Amino acid sequence: MKNRFLSFKNSELPLKYDKANLFLEISTAVSVFLFSITLAAYFMISAVISSWNKNIVDGLTVQIKPASEELSTEESQMRINKVIMFFEGLSGVEKVRLVSEPKIKKLMAPWLGADADIDALPLPKLLNVRLKDGKTFDYAAAKASLSDVAPYASIDNHGIWLKKLIKSAASLKILSLFILILVLTAAVFSLFYAVSTSLKVHQHIIEILHVMGATDSYVAKQYAFRSFWLGLISSICGTLITLIALFAISKLSSGLETGLVGAANLSSTHWFVLCSMPIYASVLSMIMAYLSVKHTLGKIM
Repeated sequence: MKNRFLSFKNSELPLKYDKANLFLEISTAVSVFLFSITLAAYFMISAVISSWNKNIVDGLTVQIKPASEELSTEESQMRINKVIMFFEGLSGVEKVRLVSEPKIKKLMAPWLGADADIDALPLPKLLNVRLKDGKTFDYAAAKASLSDVAPYASIDNHGIWLKKLIKSAASLKILSLFILILVLTAAVFSLFYAVSTSLKVHQHIIEILHVMGATDSYVAKQYAFRSFWLGLISSICGTLITLIALFAISKLSSGLETGLVGAANLSSTHWFVLCSMPIYASVLSMIMAYLSVKHTLGKIM
């Protein structure tokens, strides 16, 4: 086992001094960077769409307008409880929750300004209604029944206007998948080109090795191990650049971490996949180099 390792380490082919190595290192690093950034975008878009489907499409907001006359605390609470009981009695409703006043004020602050006296405004009460299935829920019937039970309450269905937004996000997912395939294809062709160039440069040495009894598999293994280490070092550089870029993007977009884009975050699994990219890239480089050498030697030898 030790002698076999040393035979690969002390290769008969001078692959360490190939001029194609620099091209292969740069192309691998760039490919890993582009692939990782696009994959991170795909993960983020998927997370946003999943969050929209869970929190917005399968939910609705009920607005309870302030009374025209002054009401006591008990009377105001009775108006709210009447609406809550109405929605809890519907078959398609999973949960009803009253939005707290501090949260309502926080939602209004960006629109009215930090210095606005929000307490002096007649703010409505809001109910967050979670549905079992927003796609099958009968909004029209619920709205008609609510107008009879509590005419001072209204339903805001976010799913209607969000459908077009979800379709647009889904189109971006498809585009990111296309870019991933394109980058991967370009990386494979770059590796094939570099290996083919190296084989032509060292063709006379390979012919001598064949005369001495070396097989195509023996030569292919030397290229495979060399490509593995080149791919590992280059992909580590590409991954580090990716992580720095994602960190910078996260800092720049920190002010947007609310509302519709608040769910555009990477999970621990996503980070693990991105950080593991050097392993995937180096193994892929090794396999593709081995197959490329075997294919090319079969033609030129």
